[in-house]
Amino acid sequence: MANKTKTAAKSKISAKPSAAKAKSKPPVGKAKAAPARPVKAARPAPKPLPKPATKPKITPLPPENLRRAMPTAPSSAAMPAALRAVVDKSEIRDVLYRFARGIDRIDETLLRSIFHHEATLDLGPGVFQGAANDYIHWVIGVMNGVRASHHMIGNILPTLEGDVALVETYCQAHYRLDKPTGREDVFIGSRFLDRFERTPAGPAGVWKIMHRKQIIDWVRTQAVSDLFYHQNPDALWSYRTKTDPSYQIAQFPGSQSGNKLPSFLGRRYESKSIKF
Repeated sequence: MANKTKTAAKSKISAKPSAAKAKSKPPVGKAKAAPARPVKAARPAPKPLPKPATKPKITPLPPENLRRAMPTAPSSAAMPAALRAVVDKSEIRDVLYRFARGIDRIDETLLRSIFHHEATLDLGPGVFQGAANDYIHWVIGVMNGVRASHHMIGNILPTLEGDVALVETYCQAHYRLDKPTGREDVFIGSRFLDRFERTPAGPAGVWKIMHRKQIIDWVRTQAVSDLFYHQNPDALWSYRTKTDPSYQIAQFPGSQSGNKLPSFLGRRYESKSIKF
């Protein structure tokens, strides 16, 4: 009886591991369940692109003559009176300088740029009295009869009265004349008494001569010796047309101009190369 009990107990003990193994083995024919994957968060919807802004309207520039009449800076109207006077005097001085250049180069365009269309001039009843347009035709004819001329502007004394300036200017002029008796040099010391007016009125206006009187202070005439000219024919002499070198200054060699260097670099000269 005791032996039967031991045998039954052994059979129970030996049956436990096989039962455990039977539980650990999956049933035949059934696939293992795949592990669950983490769910990705949904991407946010893209923001709509902003609508393109409407193109600004481009206003075309006004014609050049109107642009000149417009103030160059918003502060020009608010410029201090003392500084405004300096600018006005500088612009008046440039007009007088352009007159000297226009006469010596016989440049009609330059001469017309310094007078108002309705300007008048008085050089004396036996010399010239009339409108600026007639004066320009007259003075060009006079200068074409002169071999050479040289005008130098001296003291300039302007009195500013708003858009009017009363200006006294000293001038020395030298004329080379061809006469039947030989060449003569005429030196004239004179003063220009000018009434300048700025139009249109205000800082954006342009200063020009409205009326001029020329007063002669002194004159000297002397015979000419052209010895220097004949002894220095290779010197650079002036021309009374636009072939004068002053019209080609923009083409002169320079570090920023891109123009070629002159071919005469490297030459050496003695002090006797110029003859007096």
